[in-house]
Amino acid sequence: MSEVIRFPKMQQKLINDIDEAMYNEQYETAYDLFNAYEKHFELSEILALKKCHVLWALESYLELKEETHILLLQGYQPYDELMIYYVKSLYALSQYQAVVTVIEQVLNHVKTHQTRLLLLPIKDQAQEQLNVRKEDISQQLQRFHQLSLSVQTELILSLIDESMYQFADTIAYLMQYEEIGATLQSLMLEYLRFAGYNQNIQFQQFDQTHTIVPEALPGVEQTHFKESIVPQIITWLESEMPSMVQEAYVHLNTHNIVIYPVDVTKMANDETWVYTYQMYFQEMMGLPVSHKGDKRLLEWIKMLNT
Repeated sequence: MSEVIRFPKMQQKLINDIDEAMYNEQYETAYDLFNAYEKHFELSEILALKKCHVLWALESYLELKEETHILLLQGYQPYDELMIYYVKSLYALSQYQAVVTVIEQVLNHVKTHQTRLLLLPIKDQAQEQLNVRKEDISQQLQRFHQLSLSVQTELILSLIDESMYQFADTIAYLMQYEEIGATLQSLMLEYLRFAGYNQNIQFQQFDQTHTIVPEALPGVEQTHFKESIVPQIITWLESEMPSMVQEAYVHLNTHNIVIYPVDVTKMANDETWVYTYQMYFQEMMGLPVSHKGDKRLLEWIKMLNT
């Protein structure tokens, strides 16, 4: 948004109000004032840094992470101070691997000796936390079959969120030799894809044996089902069953995860998939069913919910 110069009095009043709120440590008020300011004006580099201070004081670590990341990408200064806020937000969010990786990448780019002295202890703390976390994960993986499905799922999601890809061989082994449900299999494949796992793995899904290289897979959000079939189903629902759209999104996103990495184009063409999902949602709502789709495919879709 281009800065609006024709309201200089309003702009200066907002700046003064922000400064006063921060001086009085009224950070919620300052946050609201920043939102009001950004509706009309771009943040100067000084104000951007002040906003980071407010977000840190409010413990809004996720927003601080996103804000500093954007500011750094846009070339805002001072680089060192923004980077410190970015790293501290990552640490506060327990993203210890990201902390270590980022500090290693930027250590030679920060401008002052003092900044390095601030960043290095954070890296050491993150590495210590990471070592503890790795030991905990190792123990959980050793008794993976004893964990509940919810704990197994949380564990794999944590590995993805924390970019802990050193366990790729273990996850690949579990997929091949443990009985794993379809949804969890899909998450494990996504983890292996992120890890760049380039070895063949063989596993069972829907009573079929699959042999794939995870690195070569599309992401779970880039499947043909998600990108080509789902939009057509949603368009039809928006016209015929608008009240069903939000619930349908949940069903379709869940099905996309469960199906992954099955190539749906080998099961039916797009038109058949769309017509069959029309039957699926009509039946779910107790409406007359069109019968344009494939009944066997419909039963297969229903099976995804079990």
